[in-house]
Amino acid sequence: MKARIVLVLIFLAFVWSPALVQGQQTLILEHANVINPISDQPLLDQTIVLRDSKILSISSGPVSLAGERIDLRGAWVLPGLIDVHIHPMNIARARSMLSRGVTTGRSMFTGNYADVGLRALHGRGDADIPTILAAGYPVLAYPVRFKPDITALFLDHPALDDLRSSDRIGPEGARRIVRANADRRVDWIKVFANERAGILKTDPSTRNLNDEELMAAVDEATRLGLPAAAHAYSDEGVSAAVRAGVRSIEHGSLITEPTLKLMREQGVYFVPTLSALSSALSPNAPPEERPLRLRTEKMLASARQAIAVARRLGVMVVAGADTSYNKSEHTVIDEIIQLAAAGFTNLEAIRAATTIAADCLKISASKGALKPGLDADLVAYADNPVKDLKALRSPIVIVNGGKVFLNKLPGAPNR
Repeated sequence: MKARIVLVLIFLAFVWSPALVQGQQTLILEHANVINPISDQPLLDQTIVLRDSKILSISSGPVSLAGERIDLRGAWVLPGLIDVHIHPMNIARARSMLSRGVTTGRSMFTGNYADVGLRALHGRGDADIPTILAAGYPVLAYPVRFKPDITALFLDHPALDDLRSSDRIGPEGARRIVRANADRRVDWIKVFANERAGILKTDPSTRNLNDEELMAAVDEATRLGLPAAAHAYSDEGVSAAVRAGVRSIEHGSLITEPTLKLMREQGVYFVPTLSALSSALSPNAPPEERPLRLRTEKMLASARQAIAVARRLGVMVVAGADTSYNKSEHTVIDEIIQLAAAGFTNLEAIRAATTIAADCLKISASKGALKPGLDADLVAYADNPVKDLKALRSPIVIVNGGKVFLNKLPGAPNR
């Protein structure tokens, strides 16, 4: 019996040998000033240990573990930013997104399930692809009439082809589109409560899905365990979406205080996409788009008022840029800056793209903060972004899933 016990102890000692533990993929970030958005105060001169794809520890002083070491020399570290409203069209756009320090994004529509494909690439361990939550195709009353063209829906799902010739999809058509997306294992369902704002031919205050279609789509999504996000602008559209049971409202530029109170009561998140509206006011817009510019100016002013009321009421406001991350486009960093300009403190604006965004997306168990056990998605900046949000435009180190994607520190090897 004693011999057996000795053998067991030797085996356990071998299994738990520090040398074997240290042999795992370990990255040690030294001399980091840690900004954890769940705290009001930073932790200075910390050592962050990452093992495989998780944060192992954050502590003061050196650690004796073996692994790759990066001396951050007092750089300021945030959790990877989260953009809850993106349109990731391809690998190049996903890489562009990651290069800005955005390590997680929720797709709000791509064609041909590009978002599902990008999610799969990240899942297999590709260090140059951020975490993507996929939504596939949106649920619309008239898919054939929508701009941009989404009729690829019928190529990806020929069984839905009868909806091409329908006057509108109806409640059962809404359920069928939700099920088609679910068959491709999307993470979210997007529904259109109002028409688009970005084209002159549609009025954003006009309903798209009616109440019955909206209720059917969200009910089917809920039955399948999928949260829903609503493209909505008006009080009527937002209220209908909230009553249907959506988790987030995208845009909401025209809503007023009673509707915001309803959102607060139901715990619905508000994604105002201010930066998308602001970027649409380019002075270089062609003459034929000037009427659209006037509409956008009014919507932006209304949206800023709505955000101020939302903050006062305690509605959870989340950062979403409504962008594809073309290199010339705005980003979630612009959204953070816009939120600060609308009255949020700098730290509150950062939380909208970290902790609160993670809560909205139901991923706070793995994303949005810096603490042991969470995903090893981190971004380092030379200057403190809480003091100056413009520092977010210049990341010097980006770690994605425990792997270094970018290192601009002096003397760093090219990656």
